[in-house]
Parts: sequence; C-alpha cells; structure tokens
Amino acid sequence: MIISMQIFVFVVNICTSLRADETAKWNKFELTLPVKRSNLVLAKYLSIIILIFVGIMMGTVTMVLSSHFDYAVSRSMLVYGFEYGLTLSILSMSIMYPLTLVLGAEKSEIIFILSAFAAIGIMLLIAKVLSTWTEGMNLRSPLVGAASVMVAIVAFVLSYFVSVIIHNRKEF
Repeated sequence: MIISMQIFVFVVNICTSLRADETAKWNKFELTLPVKRSNLVLAKYLSIIILIFVGIMMGTVTMVLSSHFDYAVSRSMLVYGFEYGLTLSILSMSIMYPLTLVLGAEKSEIIFILSAFAAIGIMLLIAKVLSTWTEGMNLRSPLVGAASVMVAIVAFVLSYFVSVIIHNRKEF
C-alpha cells in the first residue's frame, strides 16, 4: 500500500501548481504566448505523467530497499501497490483537471479529494463487474488491477480531449 501512496502523493502537487498558476495570473499570461491552447493543456498532462513516473521510481526504490533489508513483500502485493497507485493517480487527474478548468483552481483541493473518491468508486465498480471471474468482489485480483489501469489510461486520454475543448471555450 505504501507504493500506491508514493505514486499518488506526487500527483497531489498538480493541485498546488494549478492554484499557484491562478494566483500569479499565469493562466491569463500564457494565453498571450505564441502557443496553441491545446499545447498548454498538453503541458499540464505531460506534467502529470512525469509526476506519476517519479512516483513509480520512488515505489521502485522502496521495493529495492525493502528487499535489500530482507523485508519480504509478496510479488502480488507489489503488483497490487503499483496497479492501485497508478489507477488512483491517473483516474483522479482525469476527473480533476477538466473539473478544475470549469470550476476554477481555487476549488482544486476539494475537486481533487472528490476525484480521488470517484476513482476509488470506479475501481469498486470494476471489481463488481469482474466479480464473476475473480471469485467475488476482489480488488486485489490481477484482472481487476489490469482492467482498472486500462480504464484509467483510457479515461486520461479522453480527459485530455475534454480539457482541450473546455480550455478553448474558456475565457480567463
């Protein structure tokens, strides 16, 4: 579980970034730059991806150090930690960023918390749908984990396109 939180904790920084951008009036300034709005949104999504990879690297370091100090962690628990962390992080951001564009960065923290709960709810829904093949509603099933990560990635891609549409319509 610590691995999943290590991945997730880095993504939380996006809320701070969005709030700082709005406080500094960066959102208005960036529109004057010779850059398409879609590229501005792409930059945010690339930042999210980079932070997720940093979280994965920290989780990997934790895994290596725990094995070095003879702290036995089963392979299934490691995979579950990474799958859960990736799903929680990616789905939360997929929900949070478009909503923040619509509702404003000053509400980003509450939006993020609600997005995290929604991500957990989606994982539970996936577990329920797959319960026939996983001997009941089993969040630690590799099938549920893989399906959750795939759903999160699809949601992330769709979220980018939704965010571009919102950003193009928004007047700062």
